[in-house]
Amino acid sequence: MKQIYYVIQTLLRGRGSNVIKTVSLTLGLFVGILLFARVAFELSYYNFLHRPAELYVAYLSGFEEMSEGKGAPYTFGPFSAAVRENFPEEVEDATILREKGESVYYCGDTRLSERTVYADEHLFPTLGIGVLAGKPGELSDPNAIFVSRALASKVAGSGNPADAVGKVLYADRKTPFNIRGVFEDMGDNTDIAFDAVIPMAVLWNAGRGGWGYDISYRSIVRFRNPSSGVKAVEGRLPDMLKRYIPDFGKKTGRNITFAFHPLERMHFDNSAVRTMIVVMSVLAFGILLVAAFNYVLISVSSLAKRAKAIGVHKCSGATDGDVLRMFLMEAFLILLVSLGLVALLMWQFRDFIEDMASARLSSLFTWQTVWAPTLAVGLVFALAGVLPALLFASVPVTQVFKRYSERKTSWKRPLLFIQFAGMAFVSGFLVFVLWQYRMVMTKDVGYNPDRVATCWFKFGGGHDNAAAFFRNLPMVESYGAANQLICSGYSGDTFDAGDNRKVDTRIEWVDPGFVSMMGIRLLKGRDVAAEGEILVSEEFVRQAGWTGDPIGRQVSYYDGSKMTVAGVVPDYSIRSAYESQLPIMLIAARGSMHHYLRLKEPFDENLRKLNEVMKEAFPADDAMFVSLRGRLDRQYSGIARFRNAVWLASVSILLIALMGLLGYVNDEIRLRSKEIAIRKVNGAQASEVLAMLAKEVWRVAVPALCIGIAASWAVGAKWLEQFNEYAYPDVRALVYVALGIWAAITGCVLIRAGRIASDDPVRSIRME
Repeated sequence: MKQIYYVIQTLLRGRGSNVIKTVSLTLGLFVGILLFARVAFELSYYNFLHRPAELYVAYLSGFEEMSEGKGAPYTFGPFSAAVRENFPEEVEDATILREKGESVYYCGDTRLSERTVYADEHLFPTLGIGVLAGKPGELSDPNAIFVSRALASKVAGSGNPADAVGKVLYADRKTPFNIRGVFEDMGDNTDIAFDAVIPMAVLWNAGRGGWGYDISYRSIVRFRNPSSGVKAVEGRLPDMLKRYIPDFGKKTGRNITFAFHPLERMHFDNSAVRTMIVVMSVLAFGILLVAAFNYVLISVSSLAKRAKAIGVHKCSGATDGDVLRMFLMEAFLILLVSLGLVALLMWQFRDFIEDMASARLSSLFTWQTVWAPTLAVGLVFALAGVLPALLFASVPVTQVFKRYSERKTSWKRPLLFIQFAGMAFVSGFLVFVLWQYRMVMTKDVGYNPDRVATCWFKFGGGHDNAAAFFRNLPMVESYGAANQLICSGYSGDTFDAGDNRKVDTRIEWVDPGFVSMMGIRLLKGRDVAAEGEILVSEEFVRQAGWTGDPIGRQVSYYDGSKMTVAGVVPDYSIRSAYESQLPIMLIAARGSMHHYLRLKEPFDENLRKLNEVMKEAFPADDAMFVSLRGRLDRQYSGIARFRNAVWLASVSILLIALMGLLGYVNDEIRLRSKEIAIRKVNGAQASEVLAMLAKEVWRVAVPALCIGIAASWAVGAKWLEQFNEYAYPDVRALVYVALGIWAAITGCVLIRAGRIASDDPVRSIRME
């Protein structure tokens, strides 16, 4: 108890330095814990499911534009049912699902936009998701819908999920679905998130999901014993597939294969995810290291002041172990206060944090991910608590009888070096993030998305009626129609370009005039005018091996139908900068239901007026236009969130390092006040004294800044690997960052040392 009393009294007497310690630890822990928690979150995908280690995803390779090797986690619609039927001893259950994205439902006049999937009745038993109301078997009814607990609360207006059962949701205000069941909310740590489940029978009744075509489905299988069952099923799959697809693999002449991979690994297998985990870990470790060493720097700087008190304790019977425990307890109490402030900051700014992390705080900090924050706190305590405590415990008892003066600064400079290097590293990496973000947001996508509004809407009366209706609206400048959203990646298939050259291409159906309306240039030929005509991209021409004029050439589909090339367009972006450019084919068609309108200025006001017109003209439909530019920007919301995180880390590490620098300068001034006074008595000017102090800091800062900037280049280059399109920053930008940090360091030294440099030397000597 006496030790606790002494520790508390010591903390109260040293309020100034302890406040700085607490602030620097709070900033470092706040950012470091968040980054480490996000890393743990990324590594914990699908752990909310029942026995997730038994769940495997079917991967198909060698089909259409899929590459050989691991392939992609998509398969044919009947695949899961066939696996259940043919491998009952190895497979406990299997489900098939297809992501539908955000879908609009109406419950009365309430509009709900919810994440939706198509799935069969085996979804919940296979994944182990709890069903709170209803029976999973009712998902076989095409008129049924299952909703999550959160959606059920919106629909029922109460906390009882069963109250939502029996209510009706209208998809796009037209198609009714009866709520037959409620399931437990999905966790945030999943790539397959949904709040509404529509029966797969809806697609089956529409002729979708047959063998040998339409590979837009995910098959998830629960194995009884994965260690033996996976290999056994994979080995017998070819024989099973021959029963359903006699000519399987002959369509493209490729080696089409299936394999099963753990569901838990599906997220981590994404190279972009692995890169982000590495980068966030490096950032978190760096800022925690800087915060901890800043604490060490400030603590050990007080050694000269506290040496006599330590000697008194030892004269009173305290052992080295007692002194060690006292200083460990001091560090523990400051760390505890800092953690309390971190928790307060997280709660106060939880909306910003949840948006930046793209996850709820309750999902970031669970018993399954608590190891990461614990690791962060343990690392800080090991460095900030143990190192100073060992040094203080080694102070000899003889210090009580003489004045302690420590002039060796060699131990301080490495700590200062680490802080400066960390500051340069994080700031330099921020330049990479900002540069790439600017590139993806301002790059030429190959068409003009400005003032374009889009909406998927089935217009009665056909294409001509739709075109006439929209072109007659006063706010509309031009109109075009297609079958898909231009930035959605399009659907894909394989075509014969002649000479037995197969081209895997992305295809879209467009009306005449769509290309000109979107500002897509024609490099050769003309726009499509009639059915059977197509436009192809430059990449298509290259992969087709056409060396002459492509106009007039024909491409064939697997069913023998032929289409004629009318023109060639540039390779415009249909996917984000994360993905590579693929060949594009635009097929002439009328009656497409994705409408594109280029509105007159002012865009926002005219978009609002357009939606008001649509609501009045089609009160029974959900026809709402949205900005295409907004859709494009949302592709890079992840970069924007990561940019905010790096900004936060940069500001925090800057403040921490500058606080450490001020502590270092204060200690140097205190220890060298007599030397400075004697120099001034001998004729030294204030500017010469300041230059002397600044040069000593520069000897540490300059190499630290160079190493920090070099490290930021290495990590930044690694981060850019996740993009197919990227831009390295101008080297001058990194030089400016280094110069800016150098100027900030110099400014702190000059401001803090200015008073002692201009002070009366006689007064300084008298005080000594």
